[in-house]
Amino acid sequence: MKYYHVDVFSKKKFSGNGLTIFEINEEFDKKSMHILTQEMKQFESIFYYKINPNTFRAYIFTVEEELDFAGHPIIGLSAMLHDLYSPEKERNSWTIELNEKPVVVETTKKPNYYSARMNQGIPEFKTVLRKEQENEFLSYLNLSMEDKFGEFPFQVVSTGLPYLIVPVKASALGKSKIIIPDLEVKLNEIGAKFIFVLDVIGKQGRTWDNQGWVEDVATGSSAGPVGAYLVGNKIAEINSEIIIEQGHFLGRPSQIKVIVTGENEQMDHIFVEGDVCKIAQGEVFI
Repeated sequence: MKYYHVDVFSKKKFSGNGLTIFEINEEFDKKSMHILTQEMKQFESIFYYKINPNTFRAYIFTVEEELDFAGHPIIGLSAMLHDLYSPEKERNSWTIELNEKPVVVETTKKPNYYSARMNQGIPEFKTVLRKEQENEFLSYLNLSMEDKFGEFPFQVVSTGLPYLIVPVKASALGKSKIIIPDLEVKLNEIGAKFIFVLDVIGKQGRTWDNQGWVEDVATGSSAGPVGAYLVGNKIAEINSEIIIEQGHFLGRPSQIKVIVTGENEQMDHIFVEGDVCKIAQGEVFI
């Protein structure tokens, strides 16, 4: 079976967030998808097959589990589809069918890379933490109330995956880390899947798997919620481009572009955009 390796959220090779993409048939089983993801040791892998010329079914896995949604695999896959199926076109559009919803992605061919823009839809603003809960979650991250930024809320926001957004001062970002073994249980109790620590002024962030073992280089599924959070709290303007920085602490600096559209402060769409570089292609023998 064919597979491809791309770097997402960077226009330079060997930067951004790596991704492996596997071309499968409809009968390929999820157990094998999980095993291949573990073998490749990327933060995520994505598996796809064609439904029609511009519509594809896809499955996303981390080394721990299957995900219903994730941003960087969808953006990376869409850029690869452009390279495979319409390299002669400057622009194209793709529908990626996921477990719970379809996602439309527009791609643009550049001289040495692709750019892909994904519509994550309407954001959902969920649980706002109480003060005592804020203190608890800061302690889970090796932080204290002195590291919190202003009076901005700790809130769960989702555009497919619910993230708890934790606003902190710039000085707190470098020392933040997950220091408890059961963060996933704590997040489930408030309706979140993952946590995102946000330097509000620098618009830079960090997120990890819930064991704290692996930090994500650049996270498309969190970019939508973070953009919505910034606009909802009047830190960024609606209908303007927001640049979210990630990967700095891993030596793979990445940029994610987010545009929150709407009228009269009412959000109607979240667009997440990133650059993609093709690194390699090959075959897996199964």
